[in-house]
Amino acid sequence: MAGASRHPDRLSLPHPLEERFAGLRPPVVVACSGGPDSLALLALAAEAGLEPVAVHVDHGARAGSAAEADVVAGFAERLGTGFAAEAVVVPPGPNFEARAREARYEALERARERLGATAVLVGHSRDDQAETVLLNVLRGAGVSGLAGMPARRGSIVRPLLEVPRADLAAVCARLGLSPIVDPMNADPAHRRVWLRREVIPALETGAARDLREVLARQAVVARADSDLLDSLAGELLARAGGGKHDAGLEAAVLAAAPEALARRAVRLWLGPPPPPAAHVEAIVAVVRGERRAVELPGGIEVSRARGRLHPRRIQGADSQPDAPGIEVALPGTVSGFGLELTSWVERAAPVRWPDGRWTAVLDADLAGDRAVLRQAAPGERFVPLGLTGHKTVADALAEAGVPAQARATHPILARPGANGAAEGPDGSALWVLGYRIDDRVRVSPGTRRFLWLTVEAGGPQG
Repeated sequence: MAGASRHPDRLSLPHPLEERFAGLRPPVVVACSGGPDSLALLALAAEAGLEPVAVHVDHGARAGSAAEADVVAGFAERLGTGFAAEAVVVPPGPNFEARAREARYEALERARERLGATAVLVGHSRDDQAETVLLNVLRGAGVSGLAGMPARRGSIVRPLLEVPRADLAAVCARLGLSPIVDPMNADPAHRRVWLRREVIPALETGAARDLREVLARQAVVARADSDLLDSLAGELLARAGGGKHDAGLEAAVLAAAPEALARRAVRLWLGPPPPPAAHVEAIVAVVRGERRAVELPGGIEVSRARGRLHPRRIQGADSQPDAPGIEVALPGTVSGFGLELTSWVERAAPVRWPDGRWTAVLDADLAGDRAVLRQAAPGERFVPLGLTGHKTVADALAEAGVPAQARATHPILARPGANGAAEGPDGSALWVLGYRIDDRVRVSPGTRRFLWLTVEAGGPQG
């Protein structure tokens, strides 16, 4: 490894490299964005003799991101490792981070297979684990969420989950490497950044302890519990008739099991991705005989007949009826329409303004403290930010690239009590999700409180 020490103790990590990379065989892929965590991982993997190949994935998320591949290639050359570049197209929709992550892992797996590597190493640190646990708490996750990220799952390996982020930055400094700085890591519009910069420091001050260490340690304990529950739930699912939807499940077997295991078995039967807790509870009610059937998003009905649970696709499911509106407290968090909406208030103007599609900033006093998340009525209009005239919500969604069949059920955030008629109450719309806010609640020089709104796919998970 050119330009770097061959002595592990000089890299200032508390445990030998052999323990962190136990069981791995060369060569390996290292997901390398050029940031301090992934760059340190690349150096450590080379130090351990794993013959790493740095793979940079460009999401096209910001101007100049493609040029970062050349920077990572330079780091790889200096460290004496291999290098490969991947470019992905992130599909449209809410929660850019989640969609980009999925596209990134698919690209890394393709690179692993092409390069003949044995594993994909990612540089998640102890700090990342702590943030993940807190994010999952905010989403209402159960034990699986409290377990955070697994150290290994399939070909993905996270060898540095017990290493503080500061230690990884120190590795880069010791080797004379200047990592790439991602401006998104300073933008509180992203909830992970908000936790990192504001919430966790405030909690640590109040608790007078290192909260990151506590959360990471808790994740290790919860991971062992979660893995055990999954194993037992898998055995229960097999006894109930297997994990295949079309085979049906024997309700009596699930009903006789402890409630926690029955929930787990249902989650395994439905997933992946992990279903919201409300869906799991609804199906458990069918298992107990408290309900005859339950309809899930996507036009799937789960019903009970002759003691077994059977799923089926509902005829005409593509033409969904109007869904009831969901009351929203501002600030606050609410789930509905397959989304989770979170809002909070800040006293200072944003350092960097979001694009307004899936994260937006409003004047909190103009928006009020209550809203409703609902479908737009036929012909409903609003005044898009920056315009003076009206536009129908349907036209705005078409402009945003929302497919025609999805526009009728696409949610908007509106004032409570507004009926959504084409000539309805003035200023009823606050935000057309995926497009932009209404101009009448925009931030102005006189704004004193800034209401942040952000949405992510999914809801609380059991």
